[in-house]
Amino acid sequence: MSRPEPEANLITCSFRGDLDVCRMLCESIDRFVPETIPHSLYVPRADIPLFADLASPRRTIGAQEDLLPRWFIKLPLPSPEWRRRLHLPRRNMYVTPYSPLVRGWIAQQIMKIAATARAVSEITVHVDSDNAFIRPLTLEHLTRDGKVRLYRNPERVELETHRVWQEVAGRLLGLPPSRYYGAEYIDQLVVWRRSVIRRMTARIEEISGRDWRVTLARTPHFAEYVLHGVYADQVLGLEEAGLMAEDFSLSHARWSDEFDGAAGVQAFIDALRPEHVASLIQSTMSTSMAERQAIFERLAARAAAQDQEAGRLAPSASR
Repeated sequence: MSRPEPEANLITCSFRGDLDVCRMLCESIDRFVPETIPHSLYVPRADIPLFADLASPRRTIGAQEDLLPRWFIKLPLPSPEWRRRLHLPRRNMYVTPYSPLVRGWIAQQIMKIAATARAVSEITVHVDSDNAFIRPLTLEHLTRDGKVRLYRNPERVELETHRVWQEVAGRLLGLPPSRYYGAEYIDQLVVWRRSVIRRMTARIEEISGRDWRVTLARTPHFAEYVLHGVYADQVLGLEEAGLMAEDFSLSHARWSDEFDGAAGVQAFIDALRPEHVASLIQSTMSTSMAERQAIFERLAARAAAQDQEAGRLAPSASR
């Protein structure tokens, strides 16, 4: 007898350079995410032994290579420490018979799309290694009235990279040329529908006339979240896609600027909002693991206080 399909699942792509932060993420998932929501963790096959102890009844450890076609061939590169010393890319590089050299960042986006297309549930949540959950995740964060959350921020980001990603998404999807299709879609905790991703890859193949993975391997600059968002918004339409747009993030993020001492950390904690179920501290920041753990614990305590306060106010609000 086959098991029923879970209502949602988490997907993470990681590697040995992010092992410590990934371990912290997994601990937070086991603490704050229901056991009924499984977690698929994909790492390079050579790194699986390093991550093996994170496997559990709810967490599977898979090889990233299995998410790519066999014609993706990984170039041999030294360890993360030597890559840093030699100023080599943190991520792997790939050669294929159908494209120029493929950067690891592009390959990882292809992996995320492939992982969603084969996911164990219709609702998938992409959560990067340097996130940590700081309050309970519920299905109500992901879906409502049969529709799945789409992060859709109408506030335009005035960066050339974002303009390129939008323009490329339109070209891949066969849309009239534009450098902005009405919204931004990049976030730290991103929810997708498996059925929408499958239709998106079919659309890419229809427009390009070739396998979607070949098309994306030949595309040196694109963003998977922008590609998905533009497809859902401009090709399917949110009603057809079964999505609901929300303009707020589920993750409280610190992307690049280092914390300015204790005051900077406190300001970050004070900025936590009730809708934030996770927090991200970019893995490339100098914040130590002990400092990260302390910050996440303080955020979790603040989140609990916010939830308790909301619970106290709810009865009076309804009168």
